[in-house]
Amino acid sequence: MHYQPVAEMVDNAYIGRPQEEVQVEPQASNDALDDVFGSGPSSPTAEHHHDESVSHPSDINRLQTEHTTAGYREGITVSKEKSLQEGFDEGFSLGATVGLKAGQLLGVLEGIADAARTPETTTLLNQAREDLSVKGIFKADYWAEDGNWKYEVKAEGDDVVFADVADAHPLIKKWTAVLDEQVALWRIDRGVLDDETGERLEGVLDEPLVSAGAPATKKPLDW
Repeated sequence: MHYQPVAEMVDNAYIGRPQEEVQVEPQASNDALDDVFGSGPSSPTAEHHHDESVSHPSDINRLQTEHTTAGYREGITVSKEKSLQEGFDEGFSLGATVGLKAGQLLGVLEGIADAARTPETTTLLNQAREDLSVKGIFKADYWAEDGNWKYEVKAEGDDVVFADVADAHPLIKKWTAVLDEQVALWRIDRGVLDDETGERLEGVLDEPLVSAGAPATKKPLDW
């Protein structure tokens, strides 16, 4: 039995069908790891990475967003620090002025109660201590959350100053009137301390301490 050579068979096949073009199909990837890592064209993992690479913003846009956000946060921080400092300065000065007024009222009432020693003055002093305490002075009835006062303040000059706000406080006004009545009742001259020229405690405290021991003497003892 006679067989044709393989080369002849291939040539005859192409010669017999000249109108047909040779079509070469793309070979599928033979990578053995395709099924594991999904790197094939139909792999959802590969498609997902492809979509991300296409839709990911450029570095310029990302840096612009980061700098904008950082500047926004820094601006808020600086503004807060400035506002807090200004608010603290104003609130501290106003609170100190109101506290000074309340302390002066309590001081005079304590002096009257200690000197008179009557049930009426003792009762007044106890009521004043309750009303003029920190809790009483700074109740929410008199102050808003932002630190402004809720009561009416009349300025003596063109602008409202801390003393005007303190004098207009309802509790300060109440106990100022009570104190004026007590001063008139007990005939107290409050102007005595206005021209006081005596030595004050601050000057005494600044002086050097002297030993309280018995003074030494150089005189001979007389037996």
